[in-house]
This record gives sequence, C-alpha cells and structure tokens, in this order.
Amino acid sequence: MTEHARVVRAVVGAVVVGLGLGFLTQHLQAYLPGNWNTLANSGVVWVVFAFAVTAVLRLPTGWSALLGFLTLTGALTGYYVSARFIEDATSSVSTMAVWAFAAIVGGPVFGIAGSWWSEGAAVRSTGSWLSGGGESLRSEARLWHLSRPVVGVALLSGAFLAEGIYFLWQVENKHASGRVEVVLAVLAPIMLARSNRDRFTGLLLLVPLGLAGIAFYGLLDLLLAG
Repeated sequence: MTEHARVVRAVVGAVVVGLGLGFLTQHLQAYLPGNWNTLANSGVVWVVFAFAVTAVLRLPTGWSALLGFLTLTGALTGYYVSARFIEDATSSVSTMAVWAFAAIVGGPVFGIAGSWWSEGAAVRSTGSWLSGGGESLRSEARLWHLSRPVVGVALLSGAFLAEGIYFLWQVENKHASGRVEVVLAVLAPIMLARSNRDRFTGLLLLVPLGLAGIAFYGLLDLLLAG
C-alpha cells in the first residue's frame, strides 16, 4: 500500500469511527441506567477513541493530530445528526460546549498522545524524547524516564483522573463512575507502559497533569455558569 493510500484509508477510518461513536453516545444515553450512563456522557470516553485510533493507525505526529480531530469531529457530527431522529432528544448549551471542546482540542491532543504511545511498540520505550534511539548508561540509572510513549499514556491517565475527581466533587449521581475513573487513571500507566521505570514516570506525571485537568474542569464550570 502506498503512503497516500494509507493516509486516505486512515482518514476515512477515523471519520467512520467518529460517526459511529457519536451515534452510540446519543443512543446509549437513553438506555444506560444510573452510573453506567457515564459511558455515554463522558469526554474521557471520547478522547480514548481518539487515542486508540491513532495508536492503531501509527501515522506521523501531524497526521495523528488530524486523525484525532477528525475522529471527534465525526463523533460530534454523529451525535447531533442522530439527535434529529430521537424523540425528545435535547442538548443544553453546556453539553454542546463540552463536546465541541473535546472535539476541537481533545481530538488533536489525544491523537498525538496515541501516536506517541504507539512509538513505544517499536522501540520498547528505550529511546530519548526526540529520537526513540538508544540510551546512555547514565540514563539507564535513572528511576524516571521522560519519553513520548510515557507522556502519551500520562495524558490519558490525567484525563481519567481529572474527570473522575470532577464527578466525585461536583456530580452527585456519578460518584461510582468517578471512583472507577480514578482507579483507571492509576492503572493506565501501569498497564500501558513497557517498563517499570516508565510506569513510575507515568505515575509521577499523573499528579501535575491530573491537577491541570481538574483546574480546567473548574474553569469550564465557571465559564458555563457565567
């Protein structure tokens, strides 16, 4: 397959996945009970798809940002187009703002994160931040290791932590979902990293990234309240 054909196939695949995600989000909101409804009403679930699409397709960073954007823009389109065919389906301005932000900002960011994580499959996370090549003995001795695959996973973990704490803090009927997301935030670097050092670094990064995400949710609340 030529590079051009590979890119075209990836673009079409991202759009199709996004449209399906938006359709399922809208329809499952009507059927999933209680805390399970979070699966169909969560920004983190959307960015997980952007992450997964680019991790599987493994295109360069620039293309991955575009694919993440197309995945979530497709989801946004599928969400609101399918709403036209569902009786009594409504969306508040705040809901529209959250989904639009997830698509426009979260799509490229987590598209890049997925691409960075997939780099580790080839180099087993033994490379530097820029090259993915070999490390010096001095670097091997460190307890922590900052690399693209590690940062990619840490971004995903931070998103889970931020939304989980937001649910626990602000959303009364989603405390169970919040606890699950906090657990997933801790498990993500443990399960997805490829060495103990990368797991340790991912857990360290979880703290500042999680705090940044929590600050974002607080700011979003203030903006929507205003």
